[in-house]
Amino acid sequence: MFRNRVEEQHDAPWGHRWRSSDTFIISTMSLALFTDELLFAFMIPLLPTLLEHRIGLDPSLTQRYTSIFLMEGAFVSIVSSPVIGAIADAISNKKTLLLTLLILALISTACLSLTTQLVWLFVGRLFQCITSNALWIIGMATMAENLGTEHMGKIAGLTSTLTAAGTTAGPVLAGLLFEAGGYWCAWAGAAAFLLVDIIMRLFMIEKTVKLRRAVEVQEREPLLQNGSPTVAGEQSNRSIPSELKGWRFHICLLREPRFSAGIFCAYVFAVLIGCFESTLAVHVRSAFGWRALHVGLLFTLIQGPGMMLAAPVGWMKDRIGSRTPTAVGFFALVPFVVVLGIPGDNLFSWAKDEALEKIVYVGCMAAIGCLLSLLNGAGSIEATEVIDKLEAREPGKFGPNGGYSRAIAVTSMTWMTGLMTGPLLAEIVVGTFGYFELQCCLGSRLLIVLGVICLIAGGVALFFLGSRSPKSVEQLSV
Repeated sequence: MFRNRVEEQHDAPWGHRWRSSDTFIISTMSLALFTDELLFAFMIPLLPTLLEHRIGLDPSLTQRYTSIFLMEGAFVSIVSSPVIGAIADAISNKKTLLLTLLILALISTACLSLTTQLVWLFVGRLFQCITSNALWIIGMATMAENLGTEHMGKIAGLTSTLTAAGTTAGPVLAGLLFEAGGYWCAWAGAAAFLLVDIIMRLFMIEKTVKLRRAVEVQEREPLLQNGSPTVAGEQSNRSIPSELKGWRFHICLLREPRFSAGIFCAYVFAVLIGCFESTLAVHVRSAFGWRALHVGLLFTLIQGPGMMLAAPVGWMKDRIGSRTPTAVGFFALVPFVVVLGIPGDNLFSWAKDEALEKIVYVGCMAAIGCLLSLLNGAGSIEATEVIDKLEAREPGKFGPNGGYSRAIAVTSMTWMTGLMTGPLLAEIVVGTFGYFELQCCLGSRLLIVLGVICLIAGGVALFFLGSRSPKSVEQLSV
């Protein structure tokens, strides 16, 4: 016994204890996700310089190609998500895959910085979006596999904070480096983050969580040695289902009400964000005469509370499930979203006091920012828990490496679709009826818009999302 323990310690890699610890795994994947989001937004301040000075476009075309550049990211993420999820679940050890993605991200970043032709700009963006999307999907799946789905609420809260921090820090860091050292200094900063990511990923050692859980389940099951070998063999053969691949995997998940409700809530959340991003600047300029600084502060009101509340909301969802917080968030959003459309609208004579209008608008925006934090992670939490439930019912149903990556890929695809739907919905409704109709449903027109969508999403969350008691969480963590 003593010799076996000595041999195990001798065979373990250097620093195995800290390299495979939860803290180091979280730190490594957090930095990777932060860098991913930072790079996604990093190019926005550099695009005018790149398009006009390096590629040589007319300045009048800068806005058009900037919009196309940003839309390409969402479209590529939607198309590539199912393929990335399938590849990730087919590979047992994701270390090599993650290292390859980080190296490809470094190469694509170098190509974007060096390009002097428009076509290569979009080709580089294509590969950057694919690697970025893959890093997010595999990073989420890696944390779920190594830490356990009982902590998925905290993981979702962490990723929400990292997303907001990366999206906010990217343009700021690019602008500061560009002003301090010029074009190449800015790109060197982006490359430095990726090099640190690669080094940390080389050190990280994944834990065989799925194998350990399978052993624990087998130890708890009643022993069958007393039965005849033939009967036991027949039972074991019947208990191994055929692996679900391709469209059969997705059909299986979509038949689960919790999964379908989770991705619907994630989609509505993304639609809300997309609508706010596409209408906020134009509305406050026409209603109050506010400029870029005010718009930036309003976006801070939307993102800031999410960064601060993500951790406690994630802990709460791990304790009680995502049903109640998500439903409360959607229902509570309805009055604030509706009232948000009143300031600046001529239909309401009582709201003509300019100071009152501004106070109401800013107050509603702050409340919406706080309530949006309750919606974080609904899709990913339900996706991973449904995978756990189905695999517990039929072990091996999703193959030897499970189905976390494919399930999270569906969530990612749904989220990006919502981000694309939001601006489209805003353009159609605002262009046809005006800003207030975007926020609520006028009775005669029966438009299904944000207020009603929030109401529907709240009902879906209340009836179909999962919940758990604190006791069940304690049993999972034991």
